[in-house]
Amino acid sequence: MRNSSRFILGVILITLGILFLIEQTGFFGRFSISIWNLVWTFWPLILIFLGTRLLIERNTNGGLILLVLGVVFLSTNLFQWNFFAVLWPVVIITIGLSILLRREGGSFNTSTTTTSAGKMNESVVFWGVDKIVNSKEFKGGELNVAFGGIKVDLRDAKISKDGAKLHVNCAFGGVEILVPKDCRVITNGTGILGGWESKVEERKIDEPVLEITGGVAFGGVEIK
Repeated sequence: MRNSSRFILGVILITLGILFLIEQTGFFGRFSISIWNLVWTFWPLILIFLGTRLLIERNTNGGLILLVLGVVFLSTNLFQWNFFAVLWPVVIITIGLSILLRREGGSFNTSTTTTSAGKMNESVVFWGVDKIVNSKEFKGGELNVAFGGIKVDLRDAKISKDGAKLHVNCAFGGVEILVPKDCRVITNGTGILGGWESKVEERKIDEPVLEITGGVAFGGVEIK
């Protein structure tokens, strides 16, 4: 996930640099837009990004605090809410979530399960899941992650002769997929301030085919 973090940070810095450069040309002045006002309004996105990274690394307490502060600051900037009026109920909610989710070390409570099912459909919210799949005819499925993390180990699974399709939806979270060696892997994912990374080397295998598709926002998907 470190490469994903560097990628996102690099994109943010490049974007800021381009915006400031355009500001110097006077272009935004034609539309009564100030780059400084934009920065002042959206700077909480930095807190949201940092909090998301901590959640991906399963540091629940630190991640929740930064994420909640970022959302509160951004909301007050966008909707002109009273900061302290919004903050105190959100703090209570955050403390409650931390108590429910906390384990020793301040990371996500993580459940580990093994399945031999041919298809999988997992939804993870404010949680951590380690899934070991040993199906003899894996056909794919869907993974949905928000503010959590999931690790799917397919190394002992056999891909169906007709192939398998696994779709991933990830927002403010992290997904790690370990693929089998005896199959061809095709990945096609998009990221919005997030990283989609495949470390699978090209293989001289025509079939079976494991196709992994999806999208990620403010998080990371790693396939290896």
